[in-house]
Amino acid sequence: MDHDVAARALLLLTLLQTRSTWSAAELAERTGVSPRTLRRDLRRLAELGYEVVGRPGPGGHYRLAVGARVPPMVFDDDEVVALVVGLRMAEQGPAAEAAARALVKLRRVLPRRLAALATDVAAHSETVVLDEAPPEDALLGPLTAAAAADLGVRFTYTDRHGTTSRRRVDSVRCLFVRGRWNVLAYDHDRADWRVFRLDRMSDVTADGPTARRDPPADDLATWLRTDFGRSATGRG
Repeated sequence: MDHDVAARALLLLTLLQTRSTWSAAELAERTGVSPRTLRRDLRRLAELGYEVVGRPGPGGHYRLAVGARVPPMVFDDDEVVALVVGLRMAEQGPAAEAAARALVKLRRVLPRRLAALATDVAAHSETVVLDEAPPEDALLGPLTAAAAADLGVRFTYTDRHGTTSRRRVDSVRCLFVRGRWNVLAYDHDRADWRVFRLDRMSDVTADGPTARRDPPADDLATWLRTDFGRSATGRG
């Protein structure tokens, strides 16, 4: 297999791992080949043991077979830097030990050149913790788990005036906004969407199953800037 064919095969495998189904036209365009060459490349993948199923021809589509053996993940330089930086950031929270283990594993599975890049980025960057990790970090795990399982959440909330109340919400989504974690959720007591700061939440417990609600806006950044969609222009 020559270099160009091998490169296309690797690209094809990478694409097929990123989505459940690809149209033949999309795969041909992304790999820069004709539909005929695409079919030939897919046959080569099958010969190498990577089963691809689908329907050829105009309007055809392809996907990796369920349980198909796939190669290790392939990263480019920017992705490696992003992963290492993200793991470094995680070292200041309750997942610090897990982040350190993940960084070691990442370096072990990367090709030699990218492993060296990851080592260099890790060696020349560090997280400096001046204070104890903010207590809200420990809430991220339970809140995201509740969101994934479509569970409601109950918690005690202290607003900016110091008033404390017990809240019941669902359709939780955690948002990192301007250096602080928040929760966007549907508040049953207010019958509307609300944003809660994690550092003002306590006694968080999962409630029973709920129906998943669509977020209040497709563009949450604009929704937040415009006072939850109530003003015409953003606050910047």
